[in-house]
Amino acid sequence: MFAQTVELRPGSNGNQVRTILVVDDEAPIRIFLVEYLSDYGLNVIEAANVAEAKALLLEQPIDLVFSDINMPGGETGFGLARWIRQYCPNTKVLLTSGYPQVIADTRYLPEPLILKPYNLSTVLGRIEKLFSGDRA
Repeated sequence: MFAQTVELRPGSNGNQVRTILVVDDEAPIRIFLVEYLSDYGLNVIEAANVAEAKALLLEQPIDLVFSDINMPGGETGFGLARWIRQYCPNTKVLLTSGYPQVIADTRYLPEPLILKPYNLSTVLGRIEKLFSGDRA
């Protein structure tokens, strides 16, 4: 079913293990997604808010951030995406939301939103697609 996911795992051909940062204030969603992505050979870390995410991004290289848009604390996934473009330009970003978004807020995103509730295989497929251009 997930035959393509083998390219996300380290292998004899030298593929690297990708590091994904999952940012969501809803712990059950975050924990479930972390476990799911980890099962596919990804190195997955987590943050409960934007401030935690920024701290982790400054501490270590992260290949992709998968973040909810609406979070407490005054900072949103949109703000995090702008910050990443400025300070971590090689880090890819996927945003998700369970709420309708204003088109003006989403039209400049490099990747379309993943709407909640999402299918986990859809998330994995989008991650694979983002990294497919990085392979030699």
